[in-house]
Amino acid sequence: MLQSALLSLFVLASGVAQAAIEDVCLPAGDSSRVVAAGGSIAEMLYSLGAGHLLVAVDSTASYLPETVSLPSIGYVRNLSAEGILALKPSLILGEHDMGPAEVLNQISSVEVEVKRIDERHSAQGIIDKFVCIARILGKEDTAQDILRGQLAGVLTSLEKATEASADLPRAALVLNFVDNQPIVAGANTSGDGLLRMAGAQNVFSDIEGWKPLSRELLIAANPEHLVVTERALKSIGGLEGMLSDPLLASTNALSDDNVHAYGGMSLLGFGLQTLEVALSLKKAIE
Repeated sequence: MLQSALLSLFVLASGVAQAAIEDVCLPAGDSSRVVAAGGSIAEMLYSLGAGHLLVAVDSTASYLPETVSLPSIGYVRNLSAEGILALKPSLILGEHDMGPAEVLNQISSVEVEVKRIDERHSAQGIIDKFVCIARILGKEDTAQDILRGQLAGVLTSLEKATEASADLPRAALVLNFVDNQPIVAGANTSGDGLLRMAGAQNVFSDIEGWKPLSRELLIAANPEHLVVTERALKSIGGLEGMLSDPLLASTNALSDDNVHAYGGMSLLGFGLQTLEVALSLKKAIE
């Protein structure tokens, strides 16, 4: 039953990716020297056993220990054509927000293949991205084995989480604290997608994007669970720092010891690690 369900999921993922971005997911002409612009892209290459093809990554891949010895091309949204072309890449695989556009145009003009991978903030979106990259690199069989094997249980559990509709745990996700004010995930953010994947209700789904809020508004929303990046937790002095703040300490999340911290890219990068984080959070809030 499970094998059949996962096979159907793989076929569906392939169809979705192909229908949505058919040209992007076609096999690359030459994948011998790959530059990955986006941490999730690099992570998926390593998962597919294709890490040896990488000649450089951007700074968002620094959470992956395998990338320590690789050159960095800077930040995914602020790339330099000169720095990338000096590496003589045959293929650039990037996340949807890589840029700026003029840099990508300059690289394409010298006949380096550039593929920008679509991203949707859901488990299915991660699978589609994974399948697309596998197709580009000629690693579809490897991707299928991974989906049916090591990720089968994770995907099944997350599917059940998204099917739930009533009495969802109320949660907020904080990207960082700036001057002790939280920056929270609203609708149409990776943070909102992560909470939905884990079967939680985002208490700030009525606002759009990432927004700085006063602590008073966070307290008024009174989430039962608070999901934070490790960077956010460190910036406010750790759990002790939160508990020493009378406003934050008054929330149900703090009083019930329901603060969940994860590495920023694992939490919000929407690579395969994000599936594992979503499952970990699901279990923590059940």
